[in-house]
Amino acid sequence: MSDTSNGVETESYAGRFGAIMSMAGMCIGMGNVWRFPYMVGQFGGGSFIIAYIACLVVVVMPLALVECGLGKGLGKGLMQAFEVSLKSKKAGKVFGGVFAFSYYSMNFFYFIVVSASVYFAYASATSKWNTVRPELIYDNFSANHALMAVISVVLVIATAVILAKGVSGGIEKVSKIMIPLMFLFFIVAIFFGIFCIDGISKGYNWYIEPDLSVLAKPDVWVAAMGQALFSVGVGPGCVLVYGSHLSKTSDVTLTMTTVCLLCCCVGVITGMAIIPACIAMGLNPESGSKLIFIVLPTLFSKLPGGALIGALVFIAIFFAGISSAIAQLEVIVASFADGFGWSRKKAVFIFGGINIVAAVIAAYRESFYDFWNNFSGNYGFIVTAGIGAIVYGYIYGVEKIRANFLNPSGDIRLGKWFTGFVKFVATPIMLIIMANSLFPFLITGETSTARPMENALSATTIVTLVLIVVLLFGGTIFLLAKCLTAKEKTEEEIAEYMKNESIRQSNKERSLS
Repeated sequence: MSDTSNGVETESYAGRFGAIMSMAGMCIGMGNVWRFPYMVGQFGGGSFIIAYIACLVVVVMPLALVECGLGKGLGKGLMQAFEVSLKSKKAGKVFGGVFAFSYYSMNFFYFIVVSASVYFAYASATSKWNTVRPELIYDNFSANHALMAVISVVLVIATAVILAKGVSGGIEKVSKIMIPLMFLFFIVAIFFGIFCIDGISKGYNWYIEPDLSVLAKPDVWVAAMGQALFSVGVGPGCVLVYGSHLSKTSDVTLTMTTVCLLCCCVGVITGMAIIPACIAMGLNPESGSKLIFIVLPTLFSKLPGGALIGALVFIAIFFAGISSAIAQLEVIVASFADGFGWSRKKAVFIFGGINIVAAVIAAYRESFYDFWNNFSGNYGFIVTAGIGAIVYGYIYGVEKIRANFLNPSGDIRLGKWFTGFVKFVATPIMLIIMANSLFPFLITGETSTARPMENALSATTIVTLVLIVVLLFGGTIFLLAKCLTAKEKTEEEIAEYMKNESIRQSNKERSLS
């Protein structure tokens, strides 16, 4: 499907399942499978999980609905979205171009990280830890600049080919394969740990059981909110661009809620596959960013069948990483193609070529990697997310998005309370957390996670685990099934709703005057 308004073709997803998997792949990245487990390790185990879920549902999800709704409503990339919002073609080109480039520039270092997941899938499958100490495998790979560059270039080319095939023929097609397999591989790893690792109950107590004293610490909530915002990626424009590929009759409220919960599930499931096993094997879950590339090979080297499980886990990590790399390239491709009337293949060729050069430089120059990691991942993302939230929610207007793009095609109609909540609660909290990431001013401190744990599952762990399975996992599955089976509103039904709302609003204004 496509929209040819303004003379530029804008593709749509071919099906609902593909749309959900594509948007889930956009959200689910290394932040969920790499950053989330070590954040859990550093901020109190189960306490951090509870705070993270609460932050995502209460603050991040409403913001994602607004951004996705605007993307669906306008049906264009960032340049035209800013042009409409700011009522200026020049400002639209400048802001949209800067936003798109800022998000895309994460690929300047990101392919190096994804290449490591490819190498570690190979290293696990071949039990490389039999010839190299597990903790040295990552150092050896980092020192092999040529291999790192080759893998990264191959990944860039593969990503460019996928995007050149279009939304339905490329992004949607691969997402329908990668995202379900990612879930499957992590779930296999969870069941392997349950049945094959001694003392896994102690690990689940550490991972799942919340500590109320930890939940009373502000720094846990600050960290959880930051993780939730980065996990979904609201603000910089990726949600808007992927939302622009939805059909005009799509139920954004249902779709984006499902996507956010899928994103949340991935983080929790990834941690479930990694953290309890680390605790049970006596490894440190507080190892920070080194957790998956240094601690995991050590873990797998000690387990029966560790080669197979290690390969599956790192393939799953790769799927999460490459789906976000696709999104980071798609944002600038779609925005420049729409903004300047380019063909998709021309935009892919230009920005894919730049990515190849950047990947090679990043493989050989650590200073280049560190600069873009710091600039794009920290400053670029934070600044654009903050400005984006202001533009989408205040300048264009939450109320217009709710009334025109969310409710008409939605089964669940959001009341005006939603507008007030986004403007006066969710967005201010987001802006405060983003500002704190740039200039820390909120209460922070080191959260102690060292605490004695029972060898058998505690009652608190069992209750919390049941709640997570029933409410989070069960709720997500229910919403996913509803997304796939619910009948979309027709254009006639949407038009009728808009007409009735207009009449109702006119009558209300007349009665007040």
